[in-house]
Formats: sequence, structure tokens, C-alpha cells
Amino acid sequence: MFLERALSKTSQQGSALVVAVFIIVVMLAIVLALSRILLSSSDSVVYEVQGTRALFAAQSGMELALTELFPRTGTSNCANWTFNFNSAGLTGCQAQVQCSAQAVSSEQLSQLYQLQSSASCNANEFITSRSIVLEVRQ
Repeated sequence: MFLERALSKTSQQGSALVVAVFIIVVMLAIVLALSRILLSSSDSVVYEVQGTRALFAAQSGMELALTELFPRTGTSNCANWTFNFNSAGLTGCQAQVQCSAQAVSSEQLSQLYQLQSSASCNANEFITSRSIVLEVRQ
């Protein structure tokens, strides 16, 4: 009787070790999966912020190009412009604006311009870009 109890305790101790190792492996797998999700979520937030910065850079480039296209004094000058931003919010961003004059067959319009602003922002290894198009008439 005593021998049987001693054998059963020994076999139970060995199975407890197997269960403990199994639980440790399962917990490790869960921790690794959660850390992978956290890292991908972090990358998504960075791309979203960078995309917003690129959109603001494209809009700022468009506004600067409009002041060049329609100066307070003088005539319209449709050209291509490149703007590099050094302000705190747009550091590492660049906007390129292309202007093209469109033919107009209307008595009310003298000229129609199409502006396309493409901006890209670079922060470490994350590069994002956005483009906007605007048509203006004179």
C-alpha cells in the first residue's frame, strides 16, 4: 500500500512538471502575439500621423503656389514650384506644385489653371506622400 502511494506521488510530480512547462509555453506564445499586435498598431499610428503631415504640406504648398500664381501686383505666372518646410510641424516635408494653363472657350473666363500639389514627408524610415488637385480661374 505504501509503495503504491509512493509511486502515484512520483508519477503525479512528473505530470505536474509537464503541465507547468505547457502553461509556460502557452503564456509565452500569448505574450509574443500581443507584442506583435502592439508593434503593428504603433506602425499604423506613425503612418497616420505622417499621412496627415504630408496632407498639410500639400495644402501649404498649394497655398504658397497660389500666392505665386496670383501676386498682388503683376501678372499671373504659371510655373512649377518646390517648397521645403522647416517649421516645427512640417520638418522633413517637401511639396512640389505643378501648374498647367487650360484653354478656355468662354467669354466670362480669361484663363483656367490646374494646380497639382504633391508632398512627401520623411521621418526616419517612414515616408508618406499625399497629392491634391485644384482648378482656379482668373
